[in-house]
Amino acid sequence: MTRHIVDRPKSRDNPSRAKAFLKIQRDVHPSDATRRLQREPRRHGVGRLKQFLRIERGRTA
Repeated sequence: MTRHIVDRPKSRDNPSRAKAFLKIQRDVHPSDATRRLQREPRRHGVGRLKQFLRIERGRTA
């Protein structure tokens, strides 16, 4: 007996399902690099103030 034309083996690794699973995992568990950046305090310096003062004095790039 021959197989019917629509009888095809189903793939076990569905790429769209795997993509959805990975997206959920990334949303729930952020990467270590992301966590490190979030924990690191912002460095406030006087660099921005220096740039504003330089522009105020009339000096440009």
